[in-house]
Amino acid sequence: MAAKLYEPLMEFSENPIEGVTLEEAYQVFGKWDYAVLFQADTNENALHFVGDRIRLVEGVIETYTIPLTPIKNYRKK
Repeated sequence: MAAKLYEPLMEFSENPIEGVTLEEAYQVFGKWDYAVLFQADTNENALHFVGDRIRLVEGVIETYTIPLTPIKNYRKK
């Protein structure tokens, strides 16, 4: 199933809807197959992206949204 989801997820543009910017996508191991990190300017746009774009991808059975707040950027020098 994970292979079937790869292509549709990779076809999203950097800004799939107004107010949402995709940051990174990961293939993960365990309960879920993929993680997509994104920034949204409002909670409404975040919910719209997940509900109206991610959940409509064929093969997506469940989504789990985790709001994040960065505490340190290890990449920034």
